Amino acid sequence: MALFLRRFLLVSSILASTAASAAFIRGQVFFADGRMADHIVVRLRSDKITYMDEQTTDPMGKFNFDGLTPSIYTLTIEGQGFKPYTAFIDISMSKMWNDRITLQPDRRHDAKAVPPEGTGATVNAQEAEVPAAARKEYEAGQKSVSEKHDAEGGVKHYRKAIQLYDKYSNAYLALGLLYLDLQKFEDAQGALKAASDLNPNAPGAYMALGTMYNVQKKYDEAEKALTRGLQLNPDVPQGQFELSKTYWAMGKWQDAEPHAQKAATLDASMAPVHVLLGNIALRKQDTLDALKEFKEYLRLDPNGPMAGSVTQMIQKIEASQKK
Repeated sequence: MALFLRRFLLVSSILASTAASAAFIRGQVFFADGRMADHIVVRLRSDKITYMDEQTTDPMGKFNFDGLTPSIYTLTIEGQGFKPYTAFIDISMSKMWNDRITLQPDRRHDAKAVPPEGTGATVNAQEAEVPAAARKEYEAGQKSVSEKHDAEGGVKHYRKAIQLYDKYSNAYLALGLLYLDLQKFEDAQGALKAASDLNPNAPGAYMALGTMYNVQKKYDEAEKALTRGLQLNPDVPQGQFELSKTYWAMGKWQDAEPHAQKAATLDASMAPVHVLLGNIALRKQDTLDALKEFKEYLRLDPNGPMAGSVTQMIQKIEASQKK
């Protein structure tokens, strides 16, 4: 059994990894006024392969469909206060799609209609004080990224918006997220910290900081940032999962477990969390529960980046039970 238990590292070591060959569709959703669209349902389907799934955007407006079969997909976003959005996405060759989406207001409804209520959907009082010139630069930054796929252009416009109004928290947050995409972590940290200082009651910047610190293996800092973000909004499955990964990396699997369980409860479609829960079960020497969690991962994401390693782990567990 001791030899077997050591093998769980095979799976845990790839928790943060991704397979370069796996197809994915990812994005970030904004409202037309620049606010990140959190808690918005994004639906993805493909009639060619009979596929259908949906996700809810996180506090930063992000969604992530990983482990997809290369095909042609239809992505739709519908809700109160904005026009329906539809995109036809062909990843049969490129195997990847990553874009920023701006939802346009629906003028057919009352002009006072607002998007679904949520932490990121609350209009910040600071937003009303943003000068028109700064807002114009911010919107130009969004356009550069979402329409022109020009990250450097987006950085230029966001920085200009901040120069025009140095209390523009949304511009700092957008700049920080863009720096994260560019893997410029030092710049991202400065921008995200400024965003959280200017708007300390919004969880988005804290979640982003925590995710960045996890990537950098700065787990003490990740714990602090993610804990603060979850204090502001505990019902963010990705935030709960990130904190569970932080505690796992710190060797605190007992602390990781409740956060991983909550992530799985909040998002029943989140496959990777079941790999972590499986590894936690092995720590507890509960091979039956580990089997259940690993099999749940394969059920949710049979072609995912960890499918091969998880399958091997299941086979090893089942073989050890026969001895």
